[in-house]
Amino acid sequence: MPTLRSGRHGFTLVELLVVIAIIGVLIALLLPAVQQAREAARRMQCGNNLKQIGLAMHTYHDTHQTLPPISVNPTGDNSGMWKESWGWGALILPQLEQDNLYEACKIREGNHLENELEGLAETPLDVYRCPTDVGADIDDPAYAWLEGAAASNYGLLHSSKKSHHNNFNGGFSLNYGSKFRDVTDGLSNTICVGEACARMGGKEMALKAWAGCQKGVNNADCIDDVGLTARWPINDNRGSANQIAEAMHSLHPGGVQVAYYDGSVHFISENIQFIRSSGDNSSAVDSLYEYLIAISDGNTITAE
Repeated sequence: MPTLRSGRHGFTLVELLVVIAIIGVLIALLLPAVQQAREAARRMQCGNNLKQIGLAMHTYHDTHQTLPPISVNPTGDNSGMWKESWGWGALILPQLEQDNLYEACKIREGNHLENELEGLAETPLDVYRCPTDVGADIDDPAYAWLEGAAASNYGLLHSSKKSHHNNFNGGFSLNYGSKFRDVTDGLSNTICVGEACARMGGKEMALKAWAGCQKGVNNADCIDDVGLTARWPINDNRGSANQIAEAMHSLHPGGVQVAYYDGSVHFISENIQFIRSSGDNSSAVDSLYEYLIAISDGNTITAE
């Protein structure tokens, strides 16, 4: 009668290499999915921030019967063009449940921003930061105007004329806030707030400061430090420093998120039609991108 023998059978080298290769392929497929899931979560948080800002604008308008100025010069300032101006982000703090910070800054009393910089304008606020962005929360070394200030990734769309309100451009200006009735193209058809990131493709873009502008920034530059225009295409880092500083850009793949005047949040593709006019591009509203920003140009564009 034959004798039965038991033995152990192991993997051959070829089988082991095949298993390792399969695991490697699975990991390679899994990592992009994990990264996409993380970016989706970050984009959702960024959208929530914009939603809060949009709702804060409505609450501010209900209280003051106007939207906030993009920035407001302090009372009693005799320094000529060199201002320490509170920005819109500071003016709507009570509407973002930041009453204590607002009162500590004494904004309603018309004081200078620089008198309250230490520990106040340097306060990081999550509602003003896009989690996808790579910029520092405070004192980003790439941005001189952020020295002593906390960063923001959001800016109001302002008039490219800078010195006065212009209905053929964005609805915010220095010392002037539009009313909802001024947005004749429709609250649900016009961009109110857009994104700005710190760096893109190894080039510095343009973070903002939620508190406003420090001493050493003149009126024209001040509103650019807290606002945006349509002078340059979305997510294009090939322009001049001034053009990039006024453009919308983000690290969300393919475009930026924006809040409309009705408080809704939308994603705008970086491939949206943009026609560059002569000079600084502030002389004409002639492309789909600009139609979405101009508050009363007569070109009504729906979000979807």
